[in-house]
Amino acid sequence: MDAIEPTEIIATLRESLVVLTEDLKVEFASPRFFETFEVDEQETIGHDLASLGNGQWNIPSLIDVLSRILDEHITVEDYEVEHQFEHIGRKVMRLNARKTVRPGNGSRRILLAIEDITTAADVARQAERNARLSQGIVDTIREPLLVLDGDLKVVSASRSFFDTFGVTPEATIGRRIWELGDGQWSIPELIHLLTTVIPAHSEIEDFEVTHDFPGLGERTILLNARKIFGDCNTTKTLLLAMEDVTEKRRVEGERKAALAQANDLLEELNHRVMNSLTMIASIISVERRTLSDESAALAFDRLYARVMSVASLYKKLSANRSIETVGASDYLGAIVKEARASINREDLKLNIGCDIDDVALTTRTAVPLGLVVNEVVTNSMKYAFQGRDAGKLDIVFRASQTAFDLTIRDDGVGIDENARVNSGMGQRLVAAFTQQLDGVSHVKADQKGTRFILTMPRLLDEAQKTGAAHLT
Repeated sequence: MDAIEPTEIIATLRESLVVLTEDLKVEFASPRFFETFEVDEQETIGHDLASLGNGQWNIPSLIDVLSRILDEHITVEDYEVEHQFEHIGRKVMRLNARKTVRPGNGSRRILLAIEDITTAADVARQAERNARLSQGIVDTIREPLLVLDGDLKVVSASRSFFDTFGVTPEATIGRRIWELGDGQWSIPELIHLLTTVIPAHSEIEDFEVTHDFPGLGERTILLNARKIFGDCNTTKTLLLAMEDVTEKRRVEGERKAALAQANDLLEELNHRVMNSLTMIASIISVERRTLSDESAALAFDRLYARVMSVASLYKKLSANRSIETVGASDYLGAIVKEARASINREDLKLNIGCDIDDVALTTRTAVPLGLVVNEVVTNSMKYAFQGRDAGKLDIVFRASQTAFDLTIRDDGVGIDENARVNSGMGQRLVAAFTQQLDGVSHVKADQKGTRFILTMPRLLDEAQKTGAAHLT
């Protein structure tokens, strides 16, 4: 094989090659040197290295290391020098140099290879600055945070992670997550999350894990994990943030237990109120039987109906194990049924229709609304059908997002101002309860009967409930 010309080899090298004499004069320089550093060959060959380019190569650190090559018989490898050149600006150079002795005369030379790594050095330094910035951000986060690579090895961790779980950076960085702390992070749910769930979904929020950590005890950890995408989306880096919610869950548990206890007490209170009202109604009923005066007896009947109207609410609350809401259909329907039973008209065939939206009513709405229904329905049953053996009574209750509408209509004789006022007490009670409900009511009467219409605002908490609140 024919020998290859040394000049051809030198021309293919990406480094600049310089041959220096013992007194650091340039004996040879490759074309790459002239091109890279923009110096003239005639002004270079035979001149001191330090004098090249009007002294721009008079770099103390470079001259020092080259002198040591001859005096101390050393070899220089990957020695970096940074210098601001007058014409070409800043350069970062990687030097490789060694002494060589020519056969025959024994003269010494220095072979100096210079690689321009300015761009690579800048990229590396920027990456280092970014890494320091990223670590600074990680360390300022109060929550424990891990940065994991594609093999689930820890690339970085926040100071909070080390403090919270009692591990050191030396025992953490570079290890797989399940190897940390003698395997304390070998949690099946966590490994499944990182190896299966995250790759498919890119991010996970509020994934809760409960684990017994050695030295820490049982902890409930809330995990948030996210992929970090880089150029071409080929990166497999994961961010794993952790929040210790052990104390929060303990407080929530105590609060839930306290709320359950309070609900039990309220349920018992509702039951006792129901029993008390029923007892009061029984006493009223017994006393009524002893009365000979008809007007007094009727007054007792009305009082009995009003007490039973409220008792009906607490009876429904107790039956449904509810403490604050009751279903409108069951509750209002029971009031109508109780009113019908209290009317001494066995001869009257009354067709009662109840069309009631089954929504939840809070007790502060149910009590005055039930009393209104009791007053109007009882009044209609007593007076609308006098002289008749049949009639029709309809109760319609509608609920929208913002209001309740109640309509009670009969096909009776209409309003008799003298006969149906109950000395005005009934009307006054209805007006008072309507005001308590922040509602508006009016009555329409003609030959076809009487209609009572009540419109009232729907409370926000009632609009948000879809049924009675039950204890669990």
